[in-house]
Amino acid sequence: MSPQSASAQTSSKHQTLDIQSTPKKHNHTCDHMGSVRLRDEAGNVLFLIVLYCLQGVPLGLSMGSMPFLLQASSSFTSIGLFGIAAYPYSCKLLWSPIVDSVFSRRIGRRRSWIIPLQTLSSIVLILFADAAESALLASNVFRLSALFFVLVLLAATQDIAVDGWALTLLSRTNLGYTSTCQTVGMNAGFFLSFTVFLAFNDKDFCNRYFRSIPQETGLVSLSSYMKYWGVIYAAVTLYIALFRSEKDTCGESQQSLRQSYSQLWNVMKLPAVRRLTTVLLLCRIGSIVAEGAGTLKLLEKGVSKEALAGIVLLEFPIELFSAVLAGKWVSGDDAFSPFVMAYHGRLTLAAMVTYLVYAFPTGAAMWMDNPLAFLAVLGLGVATSFVSTLMFTAQGAFFSQISDPAMGGAYLTLLNTISNLGSSLPRLIVFWLMDQLTVRQCWMEDDWAMHLTCPSKKDDALAPNPCTDVGGDCLITRDGFFPLSYSLVLLGFILGQFFSRTLSSLQKLPLSAWHAKHPKEI
Repeated sequence: MSPQSASAQTSSKHQTLDIQSTPKKHNHTCDHMGSVRLRDEAGNVLFLIVLYCLQGVPLGLSMGSMPFLLQASSSFTSIGLFGIAAYPYSCKLLWSPIVDSVFSRRIGRRRSWIIPLQTLSSIVLILFADAAESALLASNVFRLSALFFVLVLLAATQDIAVDGWALTLLSRTNLGYTSTCQTVGMNAGFFLSFTVFLAFNDKDFCNRYFRSIPQETGLVSLSSYMKYWGVIYAAVTLYIALFRSEKDTCGESQQSLRQSYSQLWNVMKLPAVRRLTTVLLLCRIGSIVAEGAGTLKLLEKGVSKEALAGIVLLEFPIELFSAVLAGKWVSGDDAFSPFVMAYHGRLTLAAMVTYLVYAFPTGAAMWMDNPLAFLAVLGLGVATSFVSTLMFTAQGAFFSQISDPAMGGAYLTLLNTISNLGSSLPRLIVFWLMDQLTVRQCWMEDDWAMHLTCPSKKDDALAPNPCTDVGGDCLITRDGFFPLSYSLVLLGFILGQFFSRTLSSLQKLPLSAWHAKHPKEI
């Protein structure tokens, strides 16, 4: 890394937070721009993976485990509402210029944010762990949403700083591996908080495989799991504060907050960025139903949580391996060929998952009830994880290639925010549509009781239900999951033709097409 300029060295004596009022031009000798072997930077690679892993923990809980745990007592509409907790990852662009512009020179541009953010995350995880457990037991979706919204907000803001640091921690030769670090780290954190946590939280799974005397709870509760990660957050933060220094960045300008927002707006107006935005906003619409609700529909058909916990635990090492494999696949200059291939594979798998949910035998709770059916669930789960990881890694590699280091982490944050919007914004609408398209009728005494209604929501067990209150059963006569999923898969294939042509042309554009002029140059 290059030494600091004289003016920067002088101002580094001040410890107060400040906003850079004028852009400074640096004439650095960038020693990290030459050819450097990846293994020579193994320490920085591992460090990035750990930071991204920490960000994956609240995402794994909010987007994976919590909908799974709420399924038994909440409607799909309520589960969709809980998805609002993940919205900060889709809106972090709004405050990313602040993270890039406001910092302490003495502490470092990235450490100024990462240290306090991880400290706050640690405090929230430890102090509010018991409150989260109580809200889950009471199916209080509002309280859970508020708590996890805060956790995801902290992680999303940290992600801005980590993305900016990633662009300078690795040499230009190995810069493409930043997306691999992000993929491996985020996947590890996500699946530890989804896959592993669900397995050890399920009492049946723990009683079968880890206990000689059955108990009424799993080995790990939501409260204890959150407290455990609160301690991990604190330990990593202490390491960064004591042993990780941050040198002056190479190629990054220091600019005012107004200039940061102005340059971000200039990037958003670039024709290339607008075309890429269209693809990122629409590329997940075809698979969102199958991937978001397929597992929940299997629970409705009688599959036990113990069986699914075992499946996701088996998927964990396979998914980590697929993340590394995907990173090697997209490490070249042609990142979007594997992206398009994975996109069509993802749609095909979504259609297969939808059919599997339909054909899965009702009442098959455990592996021994129907081994082939559960093997199909495992196979489709692993394949879906691989193609989704390949898409994520491919787009991340392309983002790193076109990103403007003069903007710090704001450029990567812009592109990642747009990508996140493509998966988070449709979720609430899609889950609401599933409830609206589903028809339930009352079955009573060997005949349909058409005059009795069956409310679609299950959130309040004490709420009146005209059918069940008189001894009837509410049965689904039309499941909105299937027509909605197949319709969106078909739409996805139609859009895929447009995506292939657009991405092919975007990849051929020169780097100048992706970089906006600095506000002072306009």
